[in-house]
Formats: sequence, C-alpha cells, structure tokens
Amino acid sequence: MWIDDQVLRQCDQPIAIATWVPQSPMVVLGSSNDPAREVEQTYCADARIPVLRRYGGGGTVVLYDGCVVISVGTWVKEHFQNAKYFRALNACVIAVLAKRWPKLSECVTSGISDIAISDHKIAGTSLFRSRNYLLYQASILIDLNVDLVTQCLKHPSKEPDYRRGRSHSEFLIGLRDLASDASPQDVVELMSRNLNGIMRDVLGDELVSPASEQFAGLLARAGTVTSIDHCRCHPTTGESSGRAERCPKQT
Repeated sequence: MWIDDQVLRQCDQPIAIATWVPQSPMVVLGSSNDPAREVEQTYCADARIPVLRRYGGGGTVVLYDGCVVISVGTWVKEHFQNAKYFRALNACVIAVLAKRWPKLSECVTSGISDIAISDHKIAGTSLFRSRNYLLYQASILIDLNVDLVTQCLKHPSKEPDYRRGRSHSEFLIGLRDLASDASPQDVVELMSRNLNGIMRDVLGDELVSPASEQFAGLLARAGTVTSIDHCRCHPTTGESSGRAERCPKQT
C-alpha cells in the first residue's frame, strides 16, 4: 500500500493524517516529472532503489530514513486556490515544528511550495486536488544525506528562483543542522500530536464537511497502478520493492 492510498481511503473523514519514516531509500517523482531528466537511473537501478510516482505535482525527491513524510487528506471550501492552501498547510507544519524548536518559526514558503529557512530548503511539498478534496504531502529533511541525494537525482530540470542554480549540497538543509536534538521519530510524534488541531485553527472556515458524492471517484484512484514494474510501499515501514511509474496508490 502506498501512503497516498491509505489517506485517500479515509476520504470520509474531515482530516486524515499519516506520518512515517521510510526505512529504505526511494525516489519519488512528481506527477509530471520525466525520470530521464530528473533521476540518475543507472545508479538507482544498480543500487536497487525504486523510482515511484505520486499523484501530486512538484519536484522529484529522495526519501530515506533521515526524512519524515506527512500526508494529509482534507476537504476545503475552494476548488482551486492552490497557492493559498500550500501556504496555509506549510504554515501548519511550520507551527508544529516551532512548538518544539522555536527557531523554526523563521521558516517560510519559498518558490511555489517549498518550506525553507535562510534560503535553504528543508522540506518539499506537493498537492493533489479533486474538486473540494485536497491531498497534501510534505517530505521533511531531518538528517540530510546529501551524498545519497546527489547520487540519485540530477540537477532539477525546473527549479525555483530562490535556488539560483545551487547544487544539492548548497541548497538543502536538514532539521538536525538547526536543532541538534531533532530526530525523525521526534517529528513523527510531534506531528501526530499537534498537526490536526493546528490545521483546524489555521484553516478555520476553509475546512468543510466531506462530500459523500465525491467518495467513489477518490476511492477509485486508490490502488491504481500503471507501472514499469509493480511496486508495493508500506507506510508504517517504508519498505518497497520494484520500480514504478505510478505506485499503487493514492502522495
């Protein structure tokens, strides 16, 4: 089961949140990314690192045990307004992190949807929309393994202005670089305790009740596979096998 499937299958809930730490490396493409342009495919194949694809847009990321992945499914008032919802949900993630590490209140949304601090990216996010339903995903760097990122990913074919052509090592930063006591499990526990409540406070009237007439379409997406090879991803362990253009899913 891919993490997006788990959240989509809870679309009858006003807010569904899944937070996890991958136990082995994987590359995850945005919905329209070309693996030939974004991924060091020979390295990933030789290292048996699966290349997967999420429903949401955004850039290609490497997930591994030094990251935390957050998937949120919720119902919102507007069918569009993606920039507004990116900013609001990023603000929720930042607010949760700042409860434990106040310095992280300096984080901002940069580019289209990155979470950054002092011009360095600490988290990438993506959004999948289906009318009132919103599926948001953030991958937060805790222990930055820049060697792995560089081995798996080419310089992105599209980059936000604030990156200014910088290499992965010059552009990325891990939470532990800012807070030496941080760990992936700390972040999982922090998000699990606080994110739902902060979302309700920040989004307020933007949140609406689940639209039952939309459930069938969302559930039909979960588990859909169009793949190079089939893959399976388990959100509680991050285990995966195979390589895929589209994961069993949805993130």
